[in-house]
Amino acid sequence: MLDYVLDAVTGAGAKDIKVIANPHHAEVAAHLDERGIAPTFQREPKGTAHALLQIPKKELDGKLVLVVNGDSPLLTSATVQQVVHAHREAATPATIASVEDPTRDDGRIIRAADGSLGRIVERKDATPEIKKSVHEFNVGLYCFDGTQLTAALEKVSNDNNAGEFYLTDVFLHLEPVTVVKLVDPNEAMGVKDRIRLAQATAIIQERILEQLMLSGVTIVDPSSTFVDASVTIGQDTVIEPFTILKGKTSIGSDSHIGPHVHIEDARIGDRSDCGPFARLRPGTEVADDVHIGSFAELVRTRVGRGSRVPHVSYLGDTDLGEDANIGAGTITANFDGTNKNRTKIGDGAFVGVDTMLVAPVKLGKQSRTGAGSVVTKDVPDGATAVGVPARVVRRKTVDSNSEPQ
Repeated sequence: MLDYVLDAVTGAGAKDIKVIANPHHAEVAAHLDERGIAPTFQREPKGTAHALLQIPKKELDGKLVLVVNGDSPLLTSATVQQVVHAHREAATPATIASVEDPTRDDGRIIRAADGSLGRIVERKDATPEIKKSVHEFNVGLYCFDGTQLTAALEKVSNDNNAGEFYLTDVFLHLEPVTVVKLVDPNEAMGVKDRIRLAQATAIIQERILEQLMLSGVTIVDPSSTFVDASVTIGQDTVIEPFTILKGKTSIGSDSHIGPHVHIEDARIGDRSDCGPFARLRPGTEVADDVHIGSFAELVRTRVGRGSRVPHVSYLGDTDLGEDANIGAGTITANFDGTNKNRTKIGDGAFVGVDTMLVAPVKLGKQSRTGAGSVVTKDVPDGATAVGVPARVVRRKTVDSNSEPQ
């Protein structure tokens, strides 16, 4: 969720980004470190103004300071830019974003008689009359003149029902304040519970899928398709219903995915298909012109160009060459109880149905296995192995430089 906020402010041109975090949230700190951002810790939760006071005064004075709530994943870079632009144009000490939304129950903006900002009443302090009559809400997106902000922060008290130092109380000491009313109320959603998290996720999904469709990807049923923001899909690829694409998955152009397919941190090339009822787990790389059929599962596996894994097979820790065929029911037994071992299958190999390949093992180029074989030893190029355990019954000479047939 925090990444969406960081991406929005970065996309709007923000520099020298600070994130104020709870020191007990080690996972957040570790994630920020991966992004090259050193978190600033608020060791006592005394409110939003107190959080901002954790930033040294000298780092705020003389600068344009943008403050955004970290639980606002629906904010866009365009909206952040709109607020920053309005702040610069008005040249006021502060600018705040608002939204009209009768369904919300957050901090309310109380207007003065002349229509300017009077004050902000937080949800815990709002009377029943205010809740009933006021439906303009604070978004949690602000711009400040840094020098005037630091002076106002020193005047904020915790004289309220929550006993906290509210950032919104700085507006009592900053005049005038520019108010920018946003058009889309969804952008103002603060994710404060699992209900709002689900709502925000649905809106983000809609945005992701719309962008993909505008770029030339066919999403057959958006309501049953789930794609992470980090996924990339090429033009003219078709995504069937009940497909889940997660992590840093990459899918090429002119491919066909689904229905009922789960792909995570995997790569699929151009003109390939996968599904229905298939699962590609992290570390899997599928080349161009590959067929992955129904009820197939691949993990940490590389599949060469033109190869086929038609149905009901498991390939784990496997290097599958080009133009090879994996018969139904094939399993690579990659775990020996201690280690994960790799299986190598050469170009043009033909693996018979219900073959078990006990890793580490290698099938040579244009080799074959009989149905039901259990392969525990390497099979040379051009050889045919059958039986339990499998033994070589026929060999043919294979030109190591020849293309797979």
